[in-house]
Amino acid sequence: MAAIPFVMIYLIPAIISAGLAIVMWQNRYYRGGRPFTLLLAAIAWWNACHALSIADTTFEGTLFWSLLQNVGIVMIGPCWLLIALAYSGEWWRVPRWLRRGIFVPELIALVLALTNNLHYLWWSTVTADTSRPFLWLSVTRGPAFWFHTVYAYACLAIGIIVLARASWQAPPVHRYHARLMLTAALIPAAGNIAFLSGLKVPWNDDPTPILLFISAALGIYTTMRYRLYDLAPLAEQEVIAGLPDGLIVLDSRGLVAEINQHAPRLLDVHSERWIGRPLAQLVASSPFGRDLQHLLNTTLTAPNRPIILDNGTQAIEVRIRPLQSAAGIATGSLVLLRDVSERIRAEQERARHIAALRLINAIARSANTAQETSSLLNTIARIIVREGHWERVAIGLIDEAQQRITVVVDYTPNGAGHLQNETIGGAAAITLLQRIQQGRPELINLTELTEEDPLAMGLRQEGLQSLLLVPLRHEHHATGILGLAASTPKTMSPTLSELVTAIGELITDAIIRIRLYEQVQRADRLKTGFLATVSHELRTPLTSIIGYTDMLRRGVLGELNPDVQETLGYMKQSSLNLMRLISDILEFSRMEAGQLEMEVEPVEVNPIIQNVAGQMLPQARERNLTLKVDIPPDLPRVSANAGRLEQVLINLVSNAIKFNRPNGTVEICAELRGNWLRICVKDTGVGIAPADQERIFEEFQRIRQPNGQRVQGVGLGLAICRRLITYMGGKIGVESTLGEGSTFFCDLPVVAVSRMVGERADA
Repeated sequence: MAAIPFVMIYLIPAIISAGLAIVMWQNRYYRGGRPFTLLLAAIAWWNACHALSIADTTFEGTLFWSLLQNVGIVMIGPCWLLIALAYSGEWWRVPRWLRRGIFVPELIALVLALTNNLHYLWWSTVTADTSRPFLWLSVTRGPAFWFHTVYAYACLAIGIIVLARASWQAPPVHRYHARLMLTAALIPAAGNIAFLSGLKVPWNDDPTPILLFISAALGIYTTMRYRLYDLAPLAEQEVIAGLPDGLIVLDSRGLVAEINQHAPRLLDVHSERWIGRPLAQLVASSPFGRDLQHLLNTTLTAPNRPIILDNGTQAIEVRIRPLQSAAGIATGSLVLLRDVSERIRAEQERARHIAALRLINAIARSANTAQETSSLLNTIARIIVREGHWERVAIGLIDEAQQRITVVVDYTPNGAGHLQNETIGGAAAITLLQRIQQGRPELINLTELTEEDPLAMGLRQEGLQSLLLVPLRHEHHATGILGLAASTPKTMSPTLSELVTAIGELITDAIIRIRLYEQVQRADRLKTGFLATVSHELRTPLTSIIGYTDMLRRGVLGELNPDVQETLGYMKQSSLNLMRLISDILEFSRMEAGQLEMEVEPVEVNPIIQNVAGQMLPQARERNLTLKVDIPPDLPRVSANAGRLEQVLINLVSNAIKFNRPNGTVEICAELRGNWLRICVKDTGVGIAPADQERIFEEFQRIRQPNGQRVQGVGLGLAICRRLITYMGGKIGVESTLGEGSTFFCDLPVVAVSRMVGERADA
């Protein structure tokens, strides 16, 4: 029990040191954070083992803990040296292998201490000391111990010298902080020297672990409170040298007082000596010399705005900030240089890109709204000239068979050129066609052509210096030429080539689209005429055939025998079938034109579903599928057309059978949802991807099966179903998961009871 106070003297610092080590580890990315963490951990270990050696009442236990505490002891000196190097700015000047090698001698000493019973080089003799309130050891220190002591004090002494020098060089405002750090380093050294010399403390024990704890706590306070790692001017020089920008410090006379290695490179000035020389004189040979001299000769009372200097190949940003003393007296200036070449080039490229996008956007809008070729091309030519890069725009359409070019547009700022609606033939047309044969834009300058070249004569006659030819191609065939001309020489760049290529593609697509639109209009007119002919030329004779057949069957022209009567019946039925077929063709044509007429009335759903199931059952059995019908018997009437609803359900069930798995199931069900009746067709097939679930209801859309094969058909079935259900005032859709099947549903409005009662009363 008498040893407990002494145990607590060391155990409490051990616990606090461990907590501080955790705090420093969280700040390990600061310079010196890692060695400080290791130092605190070593102090915690030393105090903890010392406390355990006091608490142990056996000689063997006390000896064990006394030897084990050397794990922390040997780390103290090297850690202090690393901390001093970090806080003085010398850390990065010491190679990594040397920083790690500092621990090697102490690790050797630790091995000798832990194996002392084999060689007794650490402690020559060890006996029990009972003069204290606890069992302690009386030892005779061996050569290994003194080797460790000398090395540890050497590390500590070097660290103190490094900190003292850095403190002396620091500005006065930082010297108080530095003295605290030096005091923290001297406290444990003085205590340990006193203990080794034989002086005793009141509790008659080694005070070094406690003094180290006090020293470390003082060091942490100094570090966190005053951020001591910023006190070395050498560190400031490292910061200046590490800046990616150029930095020049001038005194009040304009002489260079400090400069980093980037400034001469940015100024493109090669001089062996900068310090002490006038900057205005040094930059005289710089590409930016005149502008810089003007800035340096300007008196500044406040930081100037950034100024961009660009010599065509390099651009730098210059900032000049006046430096003043605490009394407000001008002491010099700070010149900051930054290479902004990439930024300026990027901004210029972005401006060109935006202008190109604006041009393409304007052309695309015109192309999307135009419905006639000549107005479209005139609009495009006007937009290109309005942007200001080209003074003349011509567009010609090619007749390859005749080897000639018809100029449909020749636009200038003053209006139409004299080539508009003219035809170019002969040598000039052949030359132009040869120029665009490669399918790439080609820039032609007048200086590149010979006197006899037809293009040279044409350019000279029009007063032009440059001509950019852009082929208009469709399906690898030249359909036209876009010509851009200017009165000044131009240069071709990848950006310009991409821009005019995109413009050429837009023009080509617009021309082809307009031509296709015109063809569709003609085809639509032909279709309308054809359907009118079918309606008139087929329905009229069929009406006569049906009429005469009825007359013959009634005996208007005389009595007929039974065989003839039977034959006339077949004739009438075939005529009626043909009449119905013609009516269906006309009806679907009207559906496409939005002119479908459909009679919608209250309809019983149960018989329609049963009829569809009966018709599709043979197909389901043929594919080994199970066809189920699950509908309540008391379903209300819906507003629909019975024949069209049956047609829609047959289409949906047919698809469910077609895309089902072997031995799968097709189910037709119905349920009431408020004022709507939902009829569902479910299958256990391949399913439909979410991206395709809306697309399948569009005209001429077919999706691929999971095996990659396309579905047969023209893609009109579901589109027709949607139109029919929409005409009935309903909705159609699908819910599907790939690999789990699909559920197609039709929502039809339920007929109100009051409406059905009114219809019965009218009847």
